[in-house]
Amino acid sequence: MKTLLVSALLISTSAFAWGPTGHRAVGEIAEKFMTPTALLKARNILKGHTLARAATWPDEIRSEPARYSETYPWHFTDWADDAHDHDETNSAGKLMGAIDTQLAVLRDPNSAPDKKEFALKFLVHLIGDLHQPLHVGNGLDAGGNFCKVTFMGKAMNLHALWDEGMIDFTNLSFTEIAKFVAAGKTVEQVTAARSGTPIDWARESKEIRGKIYPANVTEPTAPLSIKAYCQKEVPADQMPKLSYEYSYQFMPIVEERLYLSGVRLAMLLNEALK
Repeated sequence: MKTLLVSALLISTSAFAWGPTGHRAVGEIAEKFMTPTALLKARNILKGHTLARAATWPDEIRSEPARYSETYPWHFTDWADDAHDHDETNSAGKLMGAIDTQLAVLRDPNSAPDKKEFALKFLVHLIGDLHQPLHVGNGLDAGGNFCKVTFMGKAMNLHALWDEGMIDFTNLSFTEIAKFVAAGKTVEQVTAARSGTPIDWARESKEIRGKIYPANVTEPTAPLSIKAYCQKEVPADQMPKLSYEYSYQFMPIVEERLYLSGVRLAMLLNEALK
C-alpha cells in the first residue's frame, strides 16, 4: 500500500520523461531505422506528421485532465530494488500495460484510424519513457521527484535533472542530439540494440536507476532505503550539489538511452506496421 500511495503522487508531479527535446530525438532516431513501408504507414496514421512531432503529444494533453487523466499513470511503473521480477499489479504506474495495449491497436488491421493515431502517438512517447531510468521507479520517492538536488547552481529534483536538466544544459536541438548519439555506431551495435523486449528494457532502467542517486550530503535520518535528500523537508545544505562531474559521468548514459529508445521503437513499429 505504501508503494501505491507514494507512486500515485508521481502522477501529479513531473512524471513525464526526457522533456520535449529528448522525446523528439527519440522519434527522429526511430525514423532512421524504420522500413520504408512502416515509415509510410506511420506518416499516414499521423496525417503526414513526423514521429518527432507526435512524440510530445502525450505530455501536452495534461492540459485536458477531464479527458485524458486516465493516461497519466501510463508514463511510469514501479519495480522495487529488491524485486527480481516485475509486477505491475502492485504499481500505481501502468507503463508496461500501456505499451502492450498500444502495440495491439497498431497491429490490429481493424483498428479505427483515430485509435491508431492515438496508439502511435503514445507508443512513440512511452518507449522513450521506458528508457528513462527514473520512470521505472523504486516505489519510495516518486521516481526521484522527492529528491532535491542542485545542478549547476539551480535547484531541481533528481527526476527533472534526468528529464531535462542535463539535456538542456547541452544547448543542442533534438536533431543535433539524434545525429550525435547515433554517430559511429557499428552494425554490431545496432543489432545488439534491437535485442530484447519492453520488460528487458525496463530491467535495464531499473539497474541503471540504482547507480544514479548522489550520495547523501549528511548522514540519513530516514530508513537507509530512502536518501536523506528525498525527504519532505530538506535544508539547502543537505541537497547534493551536482555539476560537471555528475553530467560527465551520466550524460553518456542519457545519450545511450535516447539512442536505444529510437532503435527499439523502430523495431516495434517495423513489426507492427509491416
